[in-house]
Amino acid sequence: MDREDQRLMSLRLSRVLEDIGVNKYIIARRRRTWLGIEPILTFTGTCIGNNIKFFHFGSQSEGTTTIGMKSDIDTLLYDDAFPVILDLGEWKQGKSHLLVLKTEHYPPQHCRLQMVRPDLPLPWKHVVFQSDVLDSKGRVLRTNSQVQYYKSITEFAESGEVVKHGPSRSWCEDIDRVMAYYCASLPQECQFLFNRPRHGHWPKPDTLARARQTGVFLVSQGYSDSPERSTRCRSTALHAIRNDLSYPKSKWEWRFSTSIMERLLVFDMNSVQHKTYVLIKIISKSFFKPVVGDRLSTFHIKTAMLFTIETYSPGIWKECNLVQCVIYCLNTLIRWLKIKNCPHYTISNVNLFTGKLFKHELKVITEMINSMVTSDLQCIYEVQMDSLGARMSALILHLTNSENMSRKMINESISFEVVSRYHGRSYASTQVPIQNRQNLEWYQYVQAKFLDIISLVNISERASDVQHELFSVIIPHLLCTCASVLASRFIHLGLPITQDVLNLYKHSFDSDVLSSRLKFASMLYCCGQYEAAKNSLSYCEGLLGPLMLQCCACSGRATIIPNGIFLEYALNRSNIEILTKHMCNCIHFTRYETSCIPEFLVYEMFKTISDADRQERHPAVAYGWMDLAVVDCEPFLHYLQFRTYRQLGQHNRAMEKLRKLDRYLGEHIQEDIGHGHIDTALNLLGHCCEQMDWLDRALICYKKSLQLYPRNNAANWHIARLLHQRLNNWLNLSQQYD
Repeated sequence: MDREDQRLMSLRLSRVLEDIGVNKYIIARRRRTWLGIEPILTFTGTCIGNNIKFFHFGSQSEGTTTIGMKSDIDTLLYDDAFPVILDLGEWKQGKSHLLVLKTEHYPPQHCRLQMVRPDLPLPWKHVVFQSDVLDSKGRVLRTNSQVQYYKSITEFAESGEVVKHGPSRSWCEDIDRVMAYYCASLPQECQFLFNRPRHGHWPKPDTLARARQTGVFLVSQGYSDSPERSTRCRSTALHAIRNDLSYPKSKWEWRFSTSIMERLLVFDMNSVQHKTYVLIKIISKSFFKPVVGDRLSTFHIKTAMLFTIETYSPGIWKECNLVQCVIYCLNTLIRWLKIKNCPHYTISNVNLFTGKLFKHELKVITEMINSMVTSDLQCIYEVQMDSLGARMSALILHLTNSENMSRKMINESISFEVVSRYHGRSYASTQVPIQNRQNLEWYQYVQAKFLDIISLVNISERASDVQHELFSVIIPHLLCTCASVLASRFIHLGLPITQDVLNLYKHSFDSDVLSSRLKFASMLYCCGQYEAAKNSLSYCEGLLGPLMLQCCACSGRATIIPNGIFLEYALNRSNIEILTKHMCNCIHFTRYETSCIPEFLVYEMFKTISDADRQERHPAVAYGWMDLAVVDCEPFLHYLQFRTYRQLGQHNRAMEKLRKLDRYLGEHIQEDIGHGHIDTALNLLGHCCEQMDWLDRALICYKKSLQLYPRNNAANWHIARLLHQRLNNWLNLSQQYD
């Protein structure tokens, strides 16, 4: 291939990568979303009493993925209750510490962790935690078995089994969760990036300055070439003799991880470097993975990419030179494969090939890459992932393949995916604390909520822009819950609603478009303020439309599929704007709010009746919402309107809203798509029919509700009520005839 052909191929590749989502807009959106989810998860954990901090690493948070890659979600959790220190001089009173133990006999990138007392800078002398052991020198060591963490994971797993990928322990295949500890200081071997000779143009000085402040994680993974650790293959490099007593036991080993530093480096890549990296990942997954699986991992590719950027001149990274950039990176990989050594970019004396590839596999992969390089990446035309090869061929022939999604459609799809992730996590952050505090007295519950709000306000004073966005969603949700609980208490005691409570409702209206306003309208209805309720509900109805998406993040219930108008509009809007102005969440009422909802909805808090119902709520921690009254916004809106207009004597208007509720249900059941809490909506329609004395039709609604969700359905109570009512009527009639 001559220089001009390579230039044309590079430009086509660059365009195709832009089409499949490797463009500045999507990369920035992915990064901002996943960085925004980190404080959401951390806040959720704080509310339920743990000290876990969350980070997202890997393809999703870096923006180095495509739809076709089907990348999993890499999450790292570290326990802030056990800070790691390099020497006792870093010890601070109040927390148990973990002291790094490291000698020349320990494997590279690995250490042991010794327990240190919280009251004095002295080591523990006895085992306290289940995951600790006492070594031959009397030191209490933290092992990487993570017994307690295993137990918590099994609670989330539907199968009850833990999915293992390296140090990851998760409840499903598409989520990798690594439990770690954090050390604020960088060990000497993790300062390799700053001390070794470099060309100087990359990484940039400000990136290096930030990297020095990142600290290091201690990940629960033993040395991959340990004699005691089962592995498919073993390299001869750094091999330890099985009978060598100085070799640490694999269960006692913890691995240094510079994940934050590595993320900063990926964020420092320019657009061409980013495309190069993604393209090599696609090549690896398409051609190398079928041969060696994940043992030639994305991390190997990332490391080759980082060294290549550092080594070559900044002038090579151009759109018209993309093919050659990929070849440079592949040549780096070839060089390492030949010497059987892949160095770590940020940690010294590490061979990333150790314990990964067989000798004959090194040769096979080398030959494959050599073939790709000598053919100037003609293998690209064979790539099926993201229809990359077909898209390249179509560009050459100036054809339009109708089977390929357009750039606009792909961008819309990815944008909606990330905003859905953001919505799900932010919504969970408001609901998990609710579900974990159902055993408190009402005043304790309100107090806990206000403490959450105060904590968020204090954090927001020193928060980043991303965190500010998060708090602008969560705080109004918490205010609404507080307002509803207080209002329910006042109604129960027969007291008027105070202005302070009304102000709380007012400040909560920014949580999303409808849910807080509908809670307010429900309170007005229960107070007998029917005219005010009517006006509030009319305003809510005016907010509905094609740019409004009804959402549900409850386990076992899917959200409604967005229409094309919504997707197009949402493409260029921020996550926060979409969440607060164009999404309405399903509404949760706790047992503390029963006086703020029509009595009929209270049945929804008791939908779990039998042992069979309870068994279906698995994993139990994901189905706490079933102990609440949960309803979607639009059916609840029409139901409240029907009840309100009947109270006002406006029966024609009431019938109009009843027809809207009926039409809503007809549309969503007929489409047979994700339909949120359609069972509850059918129950609401059934109750409206009861109000109209259409008992046969009410029974049909309840039976249809049970047909869709046979378990954990309040329709069981309603059918029993109607049958009991009919039985009483028959008995009364028979007594009259007698």
